[in-house]
Amino acid sequence: MEANNFIVRVEPSVRYDYIFCGTGASASLLLLELERNNLLLHKRVLLIDPENKNRKDKTFCFWSTEDEPITQNLNPLISKSWDTIAHTPLEQLSLSPLSYNHVDSIDLYHKIQSLAEIHHWDKIVGYVTEFAKEAEETFVVVNSTRIAGQNIFDSRPPVHQPAQSNEVHIYQSFIGWIIETESAVLNPDVFKFMDFNIAQQGSTQFVYVLPFSSNKALVEVTRFGSNQINTTEAEEILKDYILNYYGNYKILDVERGSIPMSNTKIESETTEGVINLGARNYNIKPSTGYAFKNMYYQALAITETLKSGGNLSAFNKDHHNTFKGRFAFYDALLLDILKNNPSYGKPIFIELLKKVETKTTLKFLDEQTNLIEEISIFLQLPWKPFLQALFKKIISTSWVQPLILLGITLLFVLLNKFAALQNLVGYALFFIGMVAVGIPHGAVDHLLETGNWDLKKAPIFVLKYLFLAALMGLIWYFLPSLALIGFLVYSSWHFGQADGKKWRFNPLTSLLWGASVLAFILGTHLDEANTILVGMGNISLPFNVPVWALLPWMIWALFRKQTGFVLTLIWLSLSSQIPLMLSFGLYFIGQHSLTSWKHLQLHLKISNKIIWLQSLPFHLGAWLILGFFYFFWPLQSEFNQSQQWGIFFIFIACISFPHVIAMHGMYRKQ
Repeated sequence: MEANNFIVRVEPSVRYDYIFCGTGASASLLLLELERNNLLLHKRVLLIDPENKNRKDKTFCFWSTEDEPITQNLNPLISKSWDTIAHTPLEQLSLSPLSYNHVDSIDLYHKIQSLAEIHHWDKIVGYVTEFAKEAEETFVVVNSTRIAGQNIFDSRPPVHQPAQSNEVHIYQSFIGWIIETESAVLNPDVFKFMDFNIAQQGSTQFVYVLPFSSNKALVEVTRFGSNQINTTEAEEILKDYILNYYGNYKILDVERGSIPMSNTKIESETTEGVINLGARNYNIKPSTGYAFKNMYYQALAITETLKSGGNLSAFNKDHHNTFKGRFAFYDALLLDILKNNPSYGKPIFIELLKKVETKTTLKFLDEQTNLIEEISIFLQLPWKPFLQALFKKIISTSWVQPLILLGITLLFVLLNKFAALQNLVGYALFFIGMVAVGIPHGAVDHLLETGNWDLKKAPIFVLKYLFLAALMGLIWYFLPSLALIGFLVYSSWHFGQADGKKWRFNPLTSLLWGASVLAFILGTHLDEANTILVGMGNISLPFNVPVWALLPWMIWALFRKQTGFVLTLIWLSLSSQIPLMLSFGLYFIGQHSLTSWKHLQLHLKISNKIIWLQSLPFHLGAWLILGFFYFFWPLQSEFNQSQQWGIFFIFIACISFPHVIAMHGMYRKQ
């Protein structure tokens, strides 16, 4: 096979020692380390990438001391270093003993290409579509060809799952120009790290300047935010900035890119023998977007493990374990601020650069500081945005909601001997909860279908919704037993679907959970439940459900170490000791409706206030329909409390039928 050709077909008998799926920074750094340690001698190596990597596409930078391995081992590739930083034109600070180092991507790619020619590595231009494991062999599938490899490294771009509660996914997007100025106006020994003296445009953005000589530099505008910066926005900022600071210029090259700043889960292969690299293996620090240094030290660690004959599977990072600890907590707070309150980004970074020594800041970003140093850093920053983000993080933590419900349940248990007071407090909370979230969470289905309140689409949606509700009402009127069975079935499905998404159950487990919780609430209040069920559809439950019925779920929750699920099971068990409607109300409003509301908010990406206001027309309509039910629904001779609740639940069954369909569509999309 020729030294630098691109193969398109591989014999089935060929087995590579190393296969690299993607040949970007992380794979290139690992190849350099393996080659430096003579681990590629007489080895079959295959490189797979959609591109030839024959052009400059990125700028890699990192800070380090002179004696660090990354500095020493990558020294031939470092094209420029700076040990002085400027935050403003008049403020220059020494980074010593640190230096800020620049590596041009094309130099790294050329180095790998030269090694490929020397060692006769094979290459394929194409996309890896899947991995397969058969017997003791692991295969890469590329261009419909299966290729076996002993060690397979996957550095393809990551795919992030949608952000869950307490997770954030934004971008560090940038566009930069390499310019040549007419005059020698640049100081090649001083670089600008973050200059926030530009318009923020609803995000957090700054200019970054790396001078390569007195008249040549990379000038780059960077945005932290949900919306990536576009060419028009960037060009306007860059033109004004360069003309203001450096005068006339010409553009030599353009660099653009986008880096995820995210603490969400990455969809990665779990095939045995496949090791994730780079961004695919959580090597990007969420709060900064820096990854090069992390990639290098992962390459170093993998190389040492191969030298000692160790197991490489331990290098595949787990999402849960990656985002644990205080630095992950700090990242999460800053990400929340940058996403939800981007106007705070500029003052936070300005105070950080102004009041904290840059060397300490860089040490903190490397996660090498101690707790005392971190406290001293935070004392210099604006408190308000961090306190807001902290409060939001606390109340959205998985165990807070069930902990509050546990406290309310205990209150109701303590009030068992004071029935009048228990009813007053319980039904007041029930009514407030129904107005606040119980009915509204089902009154924004028009947003799920139309995306907004569209006057053209709205009438069709309303007619379809009313038709489905009326259809269910007719079934209740003529076939109440069938309607009741259907109501219990689709309620179990709906409850399980919402909770299952929260606790990441599969569809079958979600359905089992929904049926279990509904059966538990009704079955532990058998007499009360049957009085209502008989009035609704002439059906009664045959036996009591014991309090210990949730024990299998408790064992499973403890095994999965899901604190929120454990607390939910505790308060549900306690709710068996309070009246049926209070028990059901706690679950329907405090668990189901609030959980569904959070899912709606994440899906629609609008504020809670706007969602509630958007629900108002249908919310008010629901109460009018409830009045209609009580006025027109045929009554028994004695209009007792159980019959009132029966009519209420028939109303809920009718309006929830189209709601369950709409929410199922949302969950399928997600």
